[in-house]
Amino acid sequence: MDDAPEVEKEPTRREWAGYWCAMVQQTQNAFNDKAAQFLLIPLGGWLAGKASVVDQIAGLMITLPYILFAPLAGWLSDRFPKRTVMIGSAVAQALILAGLCAAILMKNLPLAMVGFFALATQSAFISPAKIGIIKELVGSRNLGFASGIQQMTAMLAILTGQIAAGIIFSNRLEASGDGWQSALGPLLVITALSVPAILLSLGISRTPRGIAEPLTPSLAIRHVHQLGDLWRDPVIRRTSWGVAFFWAFAGFINLWSIGVAKELTGGGVEFGRVSSKFMAAASLGMAGGFGFASLLLKRRIELGWVPLAGIAMTISSLVLALVPFSGDAFLIMLAVTAFFAAIFLTPLNAYLQDRCPAGRRGEILAAANLQDCLAGAIVVTIMLGFSFARQWLGDPWWLGLHIQLLLAAVACGAITIFIVRLIPAELVRVVGLAIIRTIYRIRSTGTFPEKGGVLLLPNHITWADAFFLTAACPRPVRFVMEAGFTGNTAVRIFSQLFDTVPISSAKPREALRASADALKAGHVVCIFPEGQLTRTGTLQELKRGFEIIARQANCPLVPTWTDGAWGSIFSFEGNRFFTKFPRRLRRDISVAFAPALDPATADVDAIRHGMQEASAMALASRADGESPAHANALQLAHVNALQRGADYGVIEGDPLPASLPALSIFEEKFGAIRRVAFYPDPSSESHWLGGDSLREKIEASQILSGGVFFDFSDRADEPLAHSAWQHCPCLAIGGVIVAMSMPDPPKAYPGSKEQKGSKPGSRGILLPGFHLDGDTLRGPAIPDGLPLPEGFVVDEEGFVFLKRSTAEETV
Repeated sequence: MDDAPEVEKEPTRREWAGYWCAMVQQTQNAFNDKAAQFLLIPLGGWLAGKASVVDQIAGLMITLPYILFAPLAGWLSDRFPKRTVMIGSAVAQALILAGLCAAILMKNLPLAMVGFFALATQSAFISPAKIGIIKELVGSRNLGFASGIQQMTAMLAILTGQIAAGIIFSNRLEASGDGWQSALGPLLVITALSVPAILLSLGISRTPRGIAEPLTPSLAIRHVHQLGDLWRDPVIRRTSWGVAFFWAFAGFINLWSIGVAKELTGGGVEFGRVSSKFMAAASLGMAGGFGFASLLLKRRIELGWVPLAGIAMTISSLVLALVPFSGDAFLIMLAVTAFFAAIFLTPLNAYLQDRCPAGRRGEILAAANLQDCLAGAIVVTIMLGFSFARQWLGDPWWLGLHIQLLLAAVACGAITIFIVRLIPAELVRVVGLAIIRTIYRIRSTGTFPEKGGVLLLPNHITWADAFFLTAACPRPVRFVMEAGFTGNTAVRIFSQLFDTVPISSAKPREALRASADALKAGHVVCIFPEGQLTRTGTLQELKRGFEIIARQANCPLVPTWTDGAWGSIFSFEGNRFFTKFPRRLRRDISVAFAPALDPATADVDAIRHGMQEASAMALASRADGESPAHANALQLAHVNALQRGADYGVIEGDPLPASLPALSIFEEKFGAIRRVAFYPDPSSESHWLGGDSLREKIEASQILSGGVFFDFSDRADEPLAHSAWQHCPCLAIGGVIVAMSMPDPPKAYPGSKEQKGSKPGSRGILLPGFHLDGDTLRGPAIPDGLPLPEGFVVDEEGFVFLKRSTAEETV
């Protein structure tokens, strides 16, 4: 059999339309199926006078086909296109329903029960196809969302069909006294409704034909062999066990709630109404859980929600065992427990579908259905054992319904602990990202390759960049980490949890090979090409190792930029990491993915240009339609020059500050205060900003001490004639601040690499949010583009120079 991995692609509009046709068809199919079954069950009870016996026989007939025909159902789904199976199933249902109508018209109960069994068999045969077709229509990335929708609509259809059929039959029976006529009318309507389901199935997009082996007699009894195939892959085995646990838990809750209804009513006339209320509460809670899970998994399948839901199931089960059985609190907790159980199932179900090999998906899913039914049978056996033990021992308290639910809660807790030990990284990632998203509003822009190895090359601003990128990237990310850092316990745990790619600078060839192997395996691998956290907010020198890695792996490179993180406690704003109070509780973070680059042509210059282009994209997303001056103010706040919430001085009468609109917005948005003085006194303000007027007064000053001078004068590239002042040449063009120098940042800790905030002869480094397109600067602060003045160039590190002063340093 062909177990080759499928080629992942983004579904077309036609495939999405086909998916929704499949959802509506499945919903109609499930409604028809359950409504017909729950017309025949009370009819049998009316005829036999012993509803409980009919209920048990009906329950056996509904479950038995999933056990008897599991290998054949899987073979059918793998042998033929799943679309064909679904069309055939819709036709079969219509024919079976027509036959049921004939049996009711003839008042032939045995023939009707044959039809009842045929309906259950039709459901068993369509199950692997209707689940397996979802990935074929929408792909892996959308599978979690699509699977959640499928389960939600199916649950609502089942609930509606059961309740509607029961109520309609009871009302008609009360009016006519004839069970046959009470069932016939609604059954005719259901049969008519099966025709639109056939038409909807024709709207499903075409799917590939399967490649299963030809049908043989031995296939019908290959149950053990099929379960062996299910369990052969450890990941699929454990995932399927999690799914089976859900169905065991759901079956327990259903039987347990029926027991509660019998205990409350004594099995009298109110039993049906009370048990229906319990069923409705659980079903609505479960449908809501499936819908909510589809939103949680909209971007990708996140298994971390499984242990979280398991914890919630455990707690809600304990609470449910403690609240009085009568009253609204019980119904609410029953719905809450079912809600979290649905969230528990949805990622597992989607992941199981995603992991199944394409050529054997039907077989694996059919085996999983068989396993689910066996789990349900075990639960039924346990519940019967409790029932017999209670009768035999005289109904002791320690076998009561409260204790039974407490035992179920313990089982939930044990399963949850087991899952946490299996996938701790998934749990930590979901919790960590939830916390990060509480503190940061993260948005992403740009396109990202849907499949295959991708080398992600982002700027590095904060210690939390890995979380920002994980939250923004549509695919899971593996980070490259220097092996020497794993001596730190926290870093070692992080690297183990997030499956980092460890490299050693002492063994460069092995390091390159490890990264390339991860890319060849189809992972998204992230390398911070600066090799260090920026302490200026600007892009630092790029290391060249990524070029070799990308070419060895022959994978695309995606330059990336994170905007808005400078100023958080994780950044070096204020010349320190961590040891500062956050200025805001919620921050906007924008992550931009520039167009992917071919590994054959991507070098340091191309990556730097791509990262600058990504910085403009990220800034545009964060500026979100604000004025260009507002975007320019955000750029000022992204570098370690003018400080947020700090004072800076200007000279009375200097026209330069008033010519820069971004300054006023920076002051308003980030709490900086402009102090106007008649002469530059560094003892009053340490940072000063201005043009020729300020420069002249500094150079004429007799004060021996000095501050920091952000020089926007025409002679800014020339040395300042006052050695006590730290001279930071800057450049503004047409009222837009384009480049700034800044003081060299101090070392964050012993061993930190030197970083430069300025370069002799330059006008500063290009602010993040600008990129150079030929000789034109572009970015949200200059939406129409801005040509560099004649004679100005930008070097390979992003510093702006005037050719006449340091031509030999330019490119």
